Amino acid sequence: MVTGLSLPSTARGQSGEKLASTLLDVIAASSVNAPDPNNVQHQAHFIPGIALTLAPRELNKAIATQLTTFPLPSSSGGFAYTTDPATGEIRLASSTFGPVFTERALTIGKRRVDVGVAFQPTSFDSFEGAGLSGGNINFYLEHNNCCPAGNSAPSLPTSEGPASSQFTPDFERDLLESSVSLDIETKTTVLYANYGVTDRLDLGVAVPFVDVQFGATVTSNIIRTATAASPLTHSFDGKGLATQTSSETRSASGLGDLLLRAKYSVVKNRASAIAAGIDLRVPSGDKDNLLGTGAVQTKLNVIVSGERGAFAPHASFGYTFSKGNVSDLTSTLVPPSNASIVFQTPSFDASVPDEVNYTMGLSAALHPRVTIGFDFVGRTVRDVFRFQVGNETFPNRAAGALPSASYVANNELLVKGDPTTGTPESLNLGLGAIGGKVNIGRGLLISAGVLFPLNDSGLKPKTTPYIGMDYVF
Repeated sequence: MVTGLSLPSTARGQSGEKLASTLLDVIAASSVNAPDPNNVQHQAHFIPGIALTLAPRELNKAIATQLTTFPLPSSSGGFAYTTDPATGEIRLASSTFGPVFTERALTIGKRRVDVGVAFQPTSFDSFEGAGLSGGNINFYLEHNNCCPAGNSAPSLPTSEGPASSQFTPDFERDLLESSVSLDIETKTTVLYANYGVTDRLDLGVAVPFVDVQFGATVTSNIIRTATAASPLTHSFDGKGLATQTSSETRSASGLGDLLLRAKYSVVKNRASAIAAGIDLRVPSGDKDNLLGTGAVQTKLNVIVSGERGAFAPHASFGYTFSKGNVSDLTSTLVPPSNASIVFQTPSFDASVPDEVNYTMGLSAALHPRVTIGFDFVGRTVRDVFRFQVGNETFPNRAAGALPSASYVANNELLVKGDPTTGTPESLNLGLGAIGGKVNIGRGLLISAGVLFPLNDSGLKPKTTPYIGMDYVF
């Protein structure tokens, strides 16, 4: 009567403990039912709901892309030198040490070398306004169309497949609610160097080393829309247990995505300049472990900066072209080797999105050795799916003849637009930075400050400290 399906009691090891699959693996682990008293195998009946539901897979992709592209402190040097064309004298071009977090148009000076290191620990608070802790992210998974034998579509949900097998038998109408909590932290150390080829041209490299910790806890609850009178049909222990919690924390560390950069001052007049920049981000980080994006990213930008007395405003505008895909593990649920079920996962766009980048800020020289300032860091991520917390209606969820009563799932994290395919739109992310730089001797600068979110969109960070040091010679 029932297609024989089996699944191990845990999803661990299916993807080699890679971080990119943590969320889907833990949802799968918390979805496994026990056989009923007649030893009918129900273990994997809710698993296709994970593979076929768009929201969990898109959530995983959004976390992967936004986590690996989180802004880092500028690798541009704090000292800027220029050569007086009349006297040949080399002097500082600015009374400030530049922006606290972003970039200015001034270059460091011909044959100058700047080396530095920056450290930034980041953790995250919410996603699209839904708190990451406390089980605020809910998904509802349909039972698969498992029966009757020979006329079923076990990789499809209850309401799909041959009409003669839809919602047959009644236990296929049950749902599974999965409440998700996430704990995501990164610690990034960036080593960088810049060289002034001429008074107008800088070349640089930034090498990030990343440590990522990804923890997921999923509490699954069987919603007995059709089996209230027979709770042993679906349970986690074969005795009627309706709720089960699974959790796992994975970590990885290593090289992130290497950044090669060039900046050319097209217009340069004392402390004011207009520069063109190009940043090439190489996918050297392991995307399966969320250490890198998996894409080649090329950012073209224009930077404007000036100075009036002790104050130095600056702004930039650019566009990032991305070519490459996030890890396949962010969207693909690999079935256990001993599960007699084949997932027919719908097509999924794994490409890393393009971005529009814009910054502005103001630096001020409080003292010849002290600069403070504020920066705004803005990003518009193009053509991605947005999310909202809403209600979803599942028809024919009560036992009895069809059509039967519907079930309304409350407070589910849903993809905006078309519920099946989604509707891409732009995602605006904004961060503020307040900090300062102190010259503690010769060409040595110490910088420190905090980043803070300016909106609730996307993966929202908590207030994030950063500290850095650079030396020019």
